[in-house]
Amino acid sequence: MADKVAVDGANFPLLMSPMPAGQSNFAEYGSIAVVFLLTITVVFTLMTLVRIITRVFSRIQTIPGKFSTYECGETPVGPAWFRFNNRFYLVAILFLVFDVEVALMFPILAHYTTFIRDGVGGAALLKIAVFAGTLALGLVYAAKKGDLAWNKSVRLDQGDQS
Repeated sequence: MADKVAVDGANFPLLMSPMPAGQSNFAEYGSIAVVFLLTITVVFTLMTLVRIITRVFSRIQTIPGKFSTYECGETPVGPAWFRFNNRFYLVAILFLVFDVEVALMFPILAHYTTFIRDGVGGAALLKIAVFAGTLALGLVYAAKKGDLAWNKSVRLDQGDQS
């Protein structure tokens, strides 16, 4: 007889039957491993087949310029590994901050008349001012540090001088 569970006076068969003797709790992981290995094998085989077909039938020539850093017709100047000036990073981060600010302000400002009608216009305006003010303080801080000056000189640290 199947195991049953009584819920509110009604008998329901158990959804989880006991594990048969000799079967491990980890038996399901074996099938997952087989599917994973099969997937890796199929992908590798198809990639190899595509590579062979494109090399044999397309007659793709492997020329030295093909392994260059850039394939745009320009010869690279200098090595590919160099110290990147972080002023580009700072300008990009500042752009993202203010881009996100605009993206967050448009929906709020579009519904501002609804806030006024509901009587919470002053609180909403205060929250908008605090949000924009915080970002403005960040901009003032970045400008005061000189991070917005594009032609600022790069100071060498004591350990970098040779």
